[in-house]
Amino acid sequence: MRTIVVGDIHGCYTELMQLLTKVEITEADCLVSLGDIVDRGVDSVKVYEFLKNRPNTIVLMGNHERKHLKQTLSYSQEIVKLQFGDSYEDFLEWVSHLPYYHETKQAIFVHAAVENGIPMQKQREEVLCGCTAGEKHLEKRYGNAYWSQLYTGTKPVIFGHRVVGDNPLIIDHKAYGIDTGACHGGKLTALILPSFEIVHVQAAKDYWQEEIVKWQLPVMMAKPWGSYKWEKIQGICHEFKNSANPELVAFIVEKEQWMHDLLAQTPKVILKIQEKLAELISLYGVDDFKKPARNFSYAALLYKANASNLTREFLQQTLPTPDKWLQVMKELEI
Repeated sequence: MRTIVVGDIHGCYTELMQLLTKVEITEADCLVSLGDIVDRGVDSVKVYEFLKNRPNTIVLMGNHERKHLKQTLSYSQEIVKLQFGDSYEDFLEWVSHLPYYHETKQAIFVHAAVENGIPMQKQREEVLCGCTAGEKHLEKRYGNAYWSQLYTGTKPVIFGHRVVGDNPLIIDHKAYGIDTGACHGGKLTALILPSFEIVHVQAAKDYWQEEIVKWQLPVMMAKPWGSYKWEKIQGICHEFKNSANPELVAFIVEKEQWMHDLLAQTPKVILKIQEKLAELISLYGVDDFKKPARNFSYAALLYKANASNLTREFLQQTLPTPDKWLQVMKELEI
C-alpha cells in the first residue's frame, strides 16, 4: 500500500484529478491531503466533496480550514462561503473533526510546521496548522530562522502551507515542503511513500487572480451591511468606489447613498424623541418619567433629550449601525 501525500489544493479540483490519475492511485492507496483544500481556486466545493467521500483518505487541518471554523473570514473565505451556500454548515461540521497531524512509521504529516524536540501529541495546534498565532509563536522562538532548517527529528516531516517555488523544498531528507502554488498558476505536487517519489501537474492558470475579480460584487452584496458601524460602511465605500468594476461601483454608490439617506433622518429622529419625552413627562411627571422610559430601546436618548444634550453626534454614537437606527425609527413610527 502506498501513501499519496498532496500539497495545498486550494480548490484546484481539475489539477487534483489529473494528479491522482498521473500517480495511478488505487483504492488501496491512502490519500493524505496536507490541508488548505479550499479557498482561492475555482472548485472548493468539488474538492471537499471528493475528499470527504473517498475512502482511505485523511485531510489535515490547514489554516484556511481553521479560518472557516473560527469564522475569521477574509475575502477568500467569504467567496467559499457563498459557493457552499446552504451546505456551508455541513462543511463547518466536517472541518471541526479534521486532525492537526498524521503520523505513520515512515513520516509525520502536518499542514505548516512543528516545533523541534516536542512530541507530536504536545504540539500547539496553531503551529501545526500555520495560523497567525502559530506563525508569531515560531517567530518568537526561532527568530528569522525557518523551523524546517532546525528540525532534528528521526522521522521526516512533510508539510505544505508556504509556497516553496516550482519544485518541492527538500532539507536533508528531514523536511519536505510540497506546496508549489497550484492556485497561483504553479503546480500541484504529490509525494509518494514509501519511495518518496515526487509527482506534479501544472495548473492551467492563476485561478486566484481570476477569482479576486469575479467575486467582488457577490461578496460585497452578501456583506451584513446593517450590522456594520457607520465608519466601517464609509471606509468600505471609500475603498471600492473607484474600482475598475462598474457594477461594483454602482453598488457601492447605492450603499453610500443608503447610509446618507438614513442619517439624513437625524432631525426627524431627534424631534420624535423630544415628542415622546414630552408625552412621558405629561403622564408621569418630570421626576418620575425615567422608570417607564426604561421600557424603550432608546431610553438613553430620552434621558439625553431631557438634559437638553441630544445632539446629532450622540444619536449616531448611541445608534452606531443601520440595524439599530432602523429599529428606533420603526419604534418611533418614522
